[in-house]
Amino acid sequence: MAANTNRKDGLRFEAELCEKLAEHGWWAHDMAQSAAGQPSDVIAVKNNKAVLIDCKVCASDKFQLSRIEPNQETAMDLWFERGNEFAFFAVKLSSGFIYMISWKELKLMKHEKVSFVPEGYITQRYPLFTQWLAKNGGI
Repeated sequence: MAANTNRKDGLRFEAELCEKLAEHGWWAHDMAQSAAGQPSDVIAVKNNKAVLIDCKVCASDKFQLSRIEPNQETAMDLWFERGNEFAFFAVKLSSGFIYMISWKELKLMKHEKVSFVPEGYITQRYPLFTQWLAKNGGI
């Protein structure tokens, strides 16, 4: 039951993020779920700059890095290998605030065997979604 609720929360967040991006002039597409999984949740483009975004909803006061699935890691790495520049995780904390964390930083943390990112670190280190949008259109 909890997994089903988590999935519904995640799907709602993906739609919410696409709507917010569109309100700020982005073309945003929520990638369809498939039986084999998907490489990411959202692709957004504005002013010829494409961003790959994965959405994560946190029920607690930390973001567990184990929630980043191997296929998501592979897709984001391939995104960069193909010459793209921007990939983020949109992390919605239990407070309802959304923070944008770059894949490059999360990948470094995973490499350093960090298991989770506490809310206090997220709120001090990473931009709120609204700040991310305001800074050069989000990128």
